[in-house]
Amino acid sequence: MTDTTSGSYVSPRRSTRLNALLPVLLLATYFTASFVLRLLRGGDLASDEAQQVALSHALQFGYGDQPPLYNWVFYCFAKVFGVSVDTLAFVKNATLLMSCLFLGLAARKVVGERDTAWISILGFLSLPAVFLLSQRDLTHSIGAFAVVALFLYVLTLVAERPSAGNYALLGAAAGLGFLAKYNFAIIPVATVVALLLEPSLRRLVLNWRLTVTIAVGLAVVGPHVYWAVTHLDAATGDTVTKMRAASSHGMPLQLIAALELVESILKCCALTIAVLAVVYRGHLRTIFAASSEWTRVIGWTLVISMFLVFVIMLAVDATMMRPKWISIFFVAFPLYLACKVDAAGVHIPGAISRLTVLVGAMIFISLGVVFAGSFH
Repeated sequence: MTDTTSGSYVSPRRSTRLNALLPVLLLATYFTASFVLRLLRGGDLASDEAQQVALSHALQFGYGDQPPLYNWVFYCFAKVFGVSVDTLAFVKNATLLMSCLFLGLAARKVVGERDTAWISILGFLSLPAVFLLSQRDLTHSIGAFAVVALFLYVLTLVAERPSAGNYALLGAAAGLGFLAKYNFAIIPVATVVALLLEPSLRRLVLNWRLTVTIAVGLAVVGPHVYWAVTHLDAATGDTVTKMRAASSHGMPLQLIAALELVESILKCCALTIAVLAVVYRGHLRTIFAASSEWTRVIGWTLVISMFLVFVIMLAVDATMMRPKWISIFFVAFPLYLACKVDAAGVHIPGAISRLTVLVGAMIFISLGVVFAGSFH
């Protein structure tokens, strides 16, 4: 490769290394900027942050209508670094970074090209719940993002090496997911069904070691479940009440629920699809027509999860669904897209660099808007 302006030669290998450094630079810059800007915003706490501070005085099996994992993590860091905005910002950004790490590791297990694996991380950053809602006021959902990414990574480990140890790790990840967000319980159920639908991976479910997964998962969640049963008043929140928001429409409740869910799904994933479409324009038909065992497993997991969410909505007569309530399910969506691109065999020179620039511009603009809005 020759630079026509200077006459110098840039080797393809060096160009590849430079392109590979761009996403790393984006991650480092973005999370550093997120941390610094949160400190500059000062000590005015959002509602979720205020809850973390208020509950950081003791380590308990349960605290209220939200599961305790994120509270436990913040408690540990607060004991070392003190209860402060610094600690709040560090825990939040470190947890989001861990989500990126585990998604990247999962992608490397199931995607052939290293560059293509970056789609899972960059796609995660393009989710509105990540670059927008998390910068405003999310805590428990952020913890759930990391555990969903961990669960996906361990699932790929189990597929690669179905040992008792990996099955135990899968159970631990599933248990931690429930302790991060109660609706995470849908994901392991949907995953089991999706694996049973895939002949090449069905063996992972029809394996005695799955009992190890169940046993470890129950052991992890057991103490908190006991607390919840013995503190029903504290553990029962108003989420169902919010989901039953009164509707002035003359439509059947089932139709309202379906429309609400579809709208939330689109809000969760439409922007990520749009970003990918810009970078891979001209190849979209090939990408979305491509299929592999992992596109099918992840795709079916997402579909079954949304079906179960809809069933729950019908069961409680819900007429409202906010995107943030189902955002944890879409942590898997960028990994699904990475597997789709890999299955299609589409390799466009500089695609990941363009995706990095596009996602970077979007998330930094959003970060600036959130920062500016905090002073009004």
